[in-house]
Amino acid sequence: MEVHKPKFVKGLIAEIFVIVIGISLAVLAERMVEHFQHRKEAKGVASRMVAELRRDSADLHFNMIHHQLGYAADSLLTDWSRGLIELEDDSLKLYAGRSLNFTFFASNTAEIEALKGSGKLYLIEDEELLSTILKHYDRYADFDLFTSLGQKLSQRISDLYKEHASLKTNMNFTADALVYEFNAEDLRKNLRGNRMLENLLQEKRVMDAFVIQRSRTALKRTEKIIAQLQGKH
Repeated sequence: MEVHKPKFVKGLIAEIFVIVIGISLAVLAERMVEHFQHRKEAKGVASRMVAELRRDSADLHFNMIHHQLGYAADSLLTDWSRGLIELEDDSLKLYAGRSLNFTFFASNTAEIEALKGSGKLYLIEDEELLSTILKHYDRYADFDLFTSLGQKLSQRISDLYKEHASLKTNMNFTADALVYEFNAEDLRKNLRGNRMLENLLQEKRVMDAFVIQRSRTALKRTEKIIAQLQGKH
């Protein structure tokens, strides 16, 4: 015997089905919107971090060049003082000025600090990449240490120059301008063979070499992180 369901039961089932489908679609749509917003926010974070790291790369490259010039000057002036080479007046003034080179490294950390403060480090979903980024920023403390050391050594060398040679300053701050110009004749007469100068130059040479090495390592690390951040988004 065939039993027919009342029409209101059929209608109720259909209505419930429509409600369930509607709720499911609404939940799905909400999750899709949340996912889209999450991806958009994560992409924005990556883009801003890449911009910061690129500024750091430019600063590291600039500083490395100045320490390379300082390193060369330290070496040449030491050999000159020891009588191993001769230097013309222009070269002597140039290298004396460059031997005072030291740099500051002001890292760009606004984005990583903002992420830490807001608890949004989770937006960088790759745990290995996040660990690399955090370690990278921690290593910036190395540059503070060598900035302080470089500044002290530069000041000691400068004091020695000023004690034994007259000084002329150049206020034309172009890329290749010699800011501190010591009298070459005075340097040759009063400082050639000076053991204190040679020792200070060698100390600074070691410091310059260390900063160059650290800068190269930081540059490679920065370029790798930039590539990974861009690859993720």
